[in-house]
Amino acid sequence: METLSIFINEQVVYEYDRDTHMDEQKLVFLDNMDADMERGIKIQGELITSPDKQQRAKFVVMNLIKALQQENNAIISASCAYLVNRHPTLLEVHANDHDDSVKIEFIDG
Repeated sequence: METLSIFINEQVVYEYDRDTHMDEQKLVFLDNMDADMERGIKIQGELITSPDKQQRAKFVVMNLIKALQQENNAIISASCAYLVNRHPTLLEVHANDHDDSVKIEFIDG
């Protein structure tokens, strides 16, 4: 099984099976996520009116971290599905507390 590993402060907190099947309904949901983000997103208080692919991924990771804290499996699954679908070579996400913000790093394979 090939996974997407989510690290928070250097600890693996979640692993998502990259081979999880995405039916048409799930793919439409991911497209809707993109459409929502096209209208603008906020990352650490900063409004980004035309987010690029990397900014969208960071926004999704921030929501993923919140979902992991709240044990919201639907958002966890949707966030991971988005990341592996839109970033097919992504293997690891590292989120680390850094002063008053969270530093996010993406590791591709």
